[in-house]
Amino acid sequence: MKVVVQASARLHMGFYNFLSDGVAYGGLGAAIEYPSVVVKVYRHSGEGVKVFNRSTVEVQDCVESVVKVLSLSGVSIEILSAVPRHVGLGSTTQTTLAIAYATSKLLGLNYKVKELAVKLCRGMDSGIGVAAFEVGGFIVDSGRRVGEGGRVLCPASVSDLPQPVFRAPIPRSWSFAVVIPKKRRGLDEVSERRAMDAPQQVSKDVRLELYKLVFLYMIPALLRRDIETFGKALTKLQFTVGEYFSKYQGGVFCCEEAEEAVKAMLKHGAKGVGQSSWGPTVYGLVEGQATAKRLCRKVLEEVVARGVEAECLTVKVRNRGADVAVER
Repeated sequence: MKVVVQASARLHMGFYNFLSDGVAYGGLGAAIEYPSVVVKVYRHSGEGVKVFNRSTVEVQDCVESVVKVLSLSGVSIEILSAVPRHVGLGSTTQTTLAIAYATSKLLGLNYKVKELAVKLCRGMDSGIGVAAFEVGGFIVDSGRRVGEGGRVLCPASVSDLPQPVFRAPIPRSWSFAVVIPKKRRGLDEVSERRAMDAPQQVSKDVRLELYKLVFLYMIPALLRRDIETFGKALTKLQFTVGEYFSKYQGGVFCCEEAEEAVKAMLKHGAKGVGQSSWGPTVYGLVEGQATAKRLCRKVLEEVVARGVEAECLTVKVRNRGADVAVER
């Protein structure tokens, strides 16, 4: 028997809370159809774990974490495709969960997605990646209760994970132009932990503005299929969140390349823009795939003229969780 799991990248669209009444963060984001990770696992005779990475992405750390946590042996793991690492697309969570969920199915361990997330220390700051793997679509999570000292630690149980408080499909007519600068990477894990482990309170005015943007504008607009209102609120939220993290990433965006791409997207008609996680990936929301392709073309023309090397993908939201197939 072989088990194949396919999971998609996600766009992390920021936070509506940083620290309030003992709750840290509260994220929002969406699963996208591409790029994706595809993992195949099966038994082999003998001990140990055999790894065959058919992708061009280095994922050894993800494999090793699953092997250690699940005490695997006698299993072969094939990575057929993978999400680029450290560019803001959630590759570590999607890859580790895909490997872990596939091997759990193969070996009859019967772990649920959230149980694996706890074991693998996923969902530490945000529940978007775990929920994107499990159900897809647009997700808003609850944030996490913080312990003494106000520090964020690995979830201790499933109930300690950030839970989805809202989830809905994004209209199929909405598309994203996703720009990935080629010579930049987001914060490394050490820098990320410095930024995230000790969340700071923001002013009441900023807190209220973030709550309003998500719960009075974005969610109702999504349910009405109102891309204009959704996009404007998303853009404003992203700039506000960027200000909070500017002391860690050197500005509202991670780098000049990301900022130039965002400016070009707004100039050429994106309804909403933002940086996914720590970047350098940025995205623009539009109506229709044809419009997304035009936006990609115009944005690349502008950023390349400024000396920025980048690729641009046109993608739709993935309104379902990971696909699981069993081959006999």
